[in-house]
Amino acid sequence: MQRISIAHLRPGMVVARNVFSAQGQLLLCKGCVLTKRYIDRLRHLGITSIYIANPYTDDLEVPEAIREETRQQAIATVQQSFAKFRLEQRLDLAALESAAQAIVDELLKNRATLIHLTDIRTYDDYTFGHSVNVSILSVFTGLSLGFARGQLEELALGSLLHDVGKIAIPPAILNKPGKLAAEEMAVMQQHAATGFAILHKQNPEIPLLAAHIAFQHHERLDGSGYPRGLKGDEIHPYARIAAIADVYDALTSDRPYRRAMPPHEAYETLLVFHNKHFDGAVLDQFLRRIACYPVGSFVQLSSGEVGVIVHVPPDLPLRPTVRLLTDREGQAVSSQHEIDLTKELSTFICKVLAEEEIIALGNRLSVQGLSQAFNY
Repeated sequence: MQRISIAHLRPGMVVARNVFSAQGQLLLCKGCVLTKRYIDRLRHLGITSIYIANPYTDDLEVPEAIREETRQQAIATVQQSFAKFRLEQRLDLAALESAAQAIVDELLKNRATLIHLTDIRTYDDYTFGHSVNVSILSVFTGLSLGFARGQLEELALGSLLHDVGKIAIPPAILNKPGKLAAEEMAVMQQHAATGFAILHKQNPEIPLLAAHIAFQHHERLDGSGYPRGLKGDEIHPYARIAAIADVYDALTSDRPYRRAMPPHEAYETLLVFHNKHFDGAVLDQFLRRIACYPVGSFVQLSSGEVGVIVHVPPDLPLRPTVRLLTDREGQAVSSQHEIDLTKELSTFICKVLAEEEIIALGNRLSVQGLSQAFNY
C-alpha cells in the first residue's frame, strides 16, 4: 500500500486501508475502488490522504501502534469530553481514564515494535487526533524509560488532555491557514495556563499530574518555553516527554497551511534541540522507538538505486531493509532483490522520495503494475 494525498487520487485506485471520519465512522473500506464521487466526498470532509494499493508494496503491512478501533474510540472520547466541557464545564473523567487505560493496554503488548505513526485525520479533528497521537507516543516513550503501569496511565491521561486549553482559543486563530501575528500567538500561548485551570480548578477530580502536563508541555529545558519559562528539573518528567511527542506529531501532521514533514526530517529536527529544548535522555529514548523510515517509504540509496522500505529493525531503525525497484542507472530491476542495510554498511539512505517523485517513478518505469497502481 502507498499513502497518497487527496490531490493525487484518481478514479480506479483501490483503497488499501479503511478510512474513517472524525467521528470514527467508516467512510471507505479496504478494497473499495475509488470513484470521482468518493474522492469529492473525501475532499469535502477534509481528508488529506489515504492508503491505496500498490503492487510493489501490497505485500507489506504497515505496523499500527494500536488497533484502529482503539484509536478511533480514544479520539471520540476526547472529542465528546471537550464537547461536554463546553456545555457543562465538566470533563468525563471515567471515559477519559478508560481511553487512557486502553492505550496503555495495547502498547504493553507491543513493547518490541517501533512507532510507524501515519494516521489520517481531517483539519477539524486535528486537536483530537493529535491528542491521541501524543498520548501514544508519550506512553511508548514511558515504556522505554521503564515506567510502571500506574505511571503510564497517568502519562496517557495527561497527554490526552494536554491541549484541553485550546477549547478557549477562537477558531479563527486555532485554524488560521498561515502564520499567526504576534497578538494572535499571545492568545494561542494562553492555552497552557487555561488548560491547567480547566483541569485543576474546574475539574479537581482530574489528577494533578495530568494538569501539570497541560501546563508545562510548552516549557523548554533551556527556559525558552512558556508560560513560565521553567528550566531543567523544574519541568515535570511527564511534561518533558509530552513536549517531545507534541512537537513530533505536529511536525509530521498535515495542516491547512503546510504539508506534513517526513518522519526522517522530523527526527533530524528534534535532534537539533537535544539537551536544548528537550531533555537529552528522554529524547534519546523517544527516537529509539520512532521509525524515521517507515515501512512502505520509497528511498534513494547512496549507490543510486531506488527502492521501498520493507522492514525496520527495532534496534537499528536507521538501517532498514530496502527492496530495490531500480538499479544505479535508474532502470527497472529484472528480479526482486533486497538490501539489508544492517549488513551493507557502506550503503546508506540519502533521500526519501516525495509523493510527486514516487508518481514520476511509476510513470517512468516500464512496469505495468506500478503504472496501473497510480493510474496515470
